[in-house]
Amino acid sequence: MIFRICCFFWVSSLFATAGFFEPWGKDATLKMPPKNPPQETVSIATKIADIIIKFHQEVISPVDGPRSHYRPTSSAYMKLAMHRYGFIKGFLMGCDRLLRENDEDWVYRKIEIDGKIYKYDPAFTNKYKPTASLLSR
Repeated sequence: MIFRICCFFWVSSLFATAGFFEPWGKDATLKMPPKNPPQETVSIATKIADIIIKFHQEVISPVDGPRSHYRPTSSAYMKLAMHRYGFIKGFLMGCDRLLRENDEDWVYRKIEIDGKIYKYDPAFTNKYKPTASLLSR
């Protein structure tokens, strides 16, 4: 009996074809995700600003200590805004955020992280999704 089953699978494997087959039926209209998602293009000024912000996050901020009352932090906010809206508009949004950096109660949503209350003010609208690498700091 086992010999017959093994022979059946061996013979049926001779007629098998490998590969991806397009869906049919109700799923035929579904679009497949692109194999290579479009790469984000950033300007030279944004790349230079990213280097300066990274220096601030890794060298100056650990020595000076965390002072931001917002999440994401002001440096991450400026980096995210420059990537989303371009260098000039993102830089102006970041400068505006730095001018509002204080511990006063404002109209922002608040979130609690490790028992401390932070103001939540992301740099994107609902149509944008933040990338993990930009929100890491």
